[in-house]
Amino acid sequence: MQSMTTEIPLATTAAEAAGAAAGLAVASLLVAFVQLVLAAGVYVWTALALSAVFRKVDRPAARAWIPVLNLWTLFEVAGMKGWWAAVLVGGGLLTTILASVLNAVFVASAQNAAFGGSGGDAAGALLGATVVPLVLVLLFAAGAIILLVRMMGPLNRGFERGGGFVVLGVLLFPVWASVIGWGSAQWHGLPRTGLPPTPFAGDAQPTTAAASVLSDTTAFAPPSTTPFPAAAPVTPWSPPPLAPAPSAAPAATPAAPVAPLPPAPAPAATEVEEHTVLAAHRRPSAALRLPNGQTVPLTADLVVLGRNPTPPAQAPGAQPVPVDDATRTVSKTHALLRRGEDGWSITDLSSTNGVIVGDGDAEIAVGMPVPVSGRFLLGDAELFLDAGAR
Repeated sequence: MQSMTTEIPLATTAAEAAGAAAGLAVASLLVAFVQLVLAAGVYVWTALALSAVFRKVDRPAARAWIPVLNLWTLFEVAGMKGWWAAVLVGGGLLTTILASVLNAVFVASAQNAAFGGSGGDAAGALLGATVVPLVLVLLFAAGAIILLVRMMGPLNRGFERGGGFVVLGVLLFPVWASVIGWGSAQWHGLPRTGLPPTPFAGDAQPTTAAASVLSDTTAFAPPSTTPFPAAAPVTPWSPPPLAPAPSAAPAATPAAPVAPLPPAPAPAATEVEEHTVLAAHRRPSAALRLPNGQTVPLTADLVVLGRNPTPPAQAPGAQPVPVDDATRTVSKTHALLRRGEDGWSITDLSSTNGVIVGDGDAEIAVGMPVPVSGRFLLGDAELFLDAGAR
């Protein structure tokens, strides 16, 4: 009878322990499920917001749903190497694995020291299990923050946003993508600090005005080689003969009128031609042949090309030339043509499919002007530049 009484509490204790373990397992599964749902929600939210951002910068929206590739695209839009995304993600995984391994090693050392009776060694190992992984994580976090700040700076300047958006993008990336993608921000391109100074369309006005003044006053200026005609000879005045009887002083006889000077002769035909040549000094006429065969005259020193081009911030007066491309390989704002003293040059404005000059197959560097004449490619669209002749 006594043995039966002893077995009943033991069975009750085992059942309670099993119930507690089952409850703990269910709670753990529930927490893991909630975390998974939250992570999936944040992922979908970020991908949708990034899709809107990519559409504004003329990048494929589908890239926003692919991990690593979405960061790769953002680094490229910011003017940096895309492989920094792989460095960032790979560094995070490596840091996590290394921190976990070091933590396990220090914990095992602490257990061995505790079983051996060395309390000081056990305490030191436990401290190392906490501090060393934390230092690794902090070092990686510092490097990641520096890299993200370098990426977010040009991105926000391209959207004409300030330093507050840089901080927002580093600390709360989904919120930043939502504000930029679904807000009123417009992409104006990256500021090109490496571009040489370019004359805008308004700078040519003083030269044109000076030329017009010169041409207007040429007809009024007397030719330097033609002397003035000599004045007509005037007969000198002599006093009248004295009368026999005294009389009043005769009235003064007016002098003979002086013949007016003849008008200056018109300049000779050869002189007119000479002045016209000196005052004209026109720019060479240039034209651009588009993929559909249409020829567009280039009337400005700066020309922006693209599927639906918008003059960039560094060239607000550029002449926009839309390129009708059936293959859809031309970006919305693809490249910038510039006419200088040495001829034309072309600059890639962070396009998706790049710019190829001449008959080669190497794309030019983004933001660096390259001399161009004749054939060049915007993506798969072939164009021809006729620079004209002086």
